Amino acid sequence: MSEKFTFNKQIDLKEYEKIIEQSPQGNVFCSIKFLDSIKADYQLWNVKQGNEIKAVMCFTVSKDKKNIILNDLVIYSGIMFNLDNSRLETKKRSDEFKITEFVIENIIKKYKKIEFQLSPFFKDIRPFQWHNYNKKGNKRFRVDVKYTSHLNYLEQNLSDFTNTSLYHSMETVRRYDYRNAVKSGANIKNSNNFDKFMDFYVQLMKSQKIKLSQKKISHLSISLSNLMRSQIGNLFYVYDRNNIVLYSLFYLVDNKRGYYFLGAGGSMKKTSWQSTYGHCEILNILQNKFSINSIDLEGVNSPNRGWFKLSLGGELNPYYKIKI
Repeated sequence: MSEKFTFNKQIDLKEYEKIIEQSPQGNVFCSIKFLDSIKADYQLWNVKQGNEIKAVMCFTVSKDKKNIILNDLVIYSGIMFNLDNSRLETKKRSDEFKITEFVIENIIKKYKKIEFQLSPFFKDIRPFQWHNYNKKGNKRFRVDVKYTSHLNYLEQNLSDFTNTSLYHSMETVRRYDYRNAVKSGANIKNSNNFDKFMDFYVQLMKSQKIKLSQKKISHLSISLSNLMRSQIGNLFYVYDRNNIVLYSLFYLVDNKRGYYFLGAGGSMKKTSWQSTYGHCEILNILQNKFSINSIDLEGVNSPNRGWFKLSLGGELNPYYKIKI
């Protein structure tokens, strides 16, 4: 690959969407529908070689567009490659390295501060680690390793869940919880009414001593409504046999996989199985409704949540937060 690249604003949004649908690094958090639904400030760029786009970039930015910043609702962003899959793996790896170096050269000129999280399918972070490697006194990127859990269940019929390899890969306690939920008469329903979810979520934040301003609560509520209207957000409620809502889960979907986004339960009535049952049933629903056979449980970066998500039998995968 020639290194005669150009760095450009990505103007054609349909072209951008097509690229992220095909790119291994493309994900729902970088989709126009998602970003517009949450009213994010963002900028899109591309790297071209001649007339061919070799990568697109999505960054959430400050109001003045001078900094790349994290957004609480945007889990992954950054570089998404658009390369020929038929190329030898060694050639493709070299292409990705050179493109990443070129992106770094450009974004450090355009932005004062930079902080974003790459997709778990962005594998080679050496260009970030090696930037200014032997230049004393020059700023270097800080790379933090984070983790998520992926559940993959291609060619498994989740309608017969207890006979799947996915079920048998779960921790014993999770399998027991699922069976107990079924025995207790649990059920799950898709819903467009997120009022109960917001009540549960505010309760959860209070229990964790996290202060939520009315502005943040309003923004989250509007964002969830927009995501459901755009048909990439899906809200589910878990009920007991008396039709009392126990737990709520919000999932996102794109053409590649489902993403667990948010979840919360009520404080008045709890069961040991409500969350386990909810996740397991949602996998089946998403498979039947969207032909989705892969789930990103989106973050296993705290002890309790991390243990629970991994106990569902997923594969632990790293992703990287980049900062300079």
